[in-house]
Amino acid sequence: MTHSHHRCGDRKSLEGDFVLLSMVDTDNQAQLNYNGRYNDRIQRFLSICARHNTVGISARSRGDLGRLRNMTYWDSSMDSGLHKQTPMEEIQRAEEIGSICHGLFTDRYDLEAALLEIKNADLGISIVVSGIIDVVFDVCNNIGIEPHTASMSLGIWGKTELLPESPVLEICTMCGHAMISRHLAEKLLREVKKGSMTVEEAAVELGKQCTDNIFNTERGVKIIREYVQDVKTD
Repeated sequence: MTHSHHRCGDRKSLEGDFVLLSMVDTDNQAQLNYNGRYNDRIQRFLSICARHNTVGISARSRGDLGRLRNMTYWDSSMDSGLHKQTPMEEIQRAEEIGSICHGLFTDRYDLEAALLEIKNADLGISIVVSGIIDVVFDVCNNIGIEPHTASMSLGIWGKTELLPESPVLEICTMCGHAMISRHLAEKLLREVKKGSMTVEEAAVELGKQCTDNIFNTERGVKIIREYVQDVKTD
């Protein structure tokens, strides 16, 4: 198994899954006021992600808007409770954005183009990229930057026999804070298998549970579809 941002899956699956996180220390005035108004710089970061085929984008608002989230396949008809979809253009225009934003990519070349534009924009924002380490290092080398720090997941230790089956584990580990229940994932896989829910609807429902919005719905759709096809074949 290969792990990315503590995500589980084989290399082929994880080669289509990259998380881009931006962060500023809002208590640090030097960072806050670097090269223009902070909110303007964050809006530029979000717009850059949107221009390069991001499949998920999010920002935390310091005002009344809460978490602003947009994922592929999610439309307003799928909203429920606290989980509200925000149109991409509204997220890019949002005011009073907090310190953390995310962009999700499925293609390394889209990620590379976005990072190059972020580098050239000189936004003064700390950037963290999660993905297969040799691919991320190659992307950085191509655009002339060197990672400051590298963190690696060493896998899962202990009573691994208690873990759910691989497709469920791959789905649940796409939320870094473990907010996707294995029981919900197993239930939705059964719903898709029965034909009472589409693959896309299941992926969105699972992705909504990860309020940091780093669940890759494109990858989720592939995992669910492959699982259902394998079950039917069996």
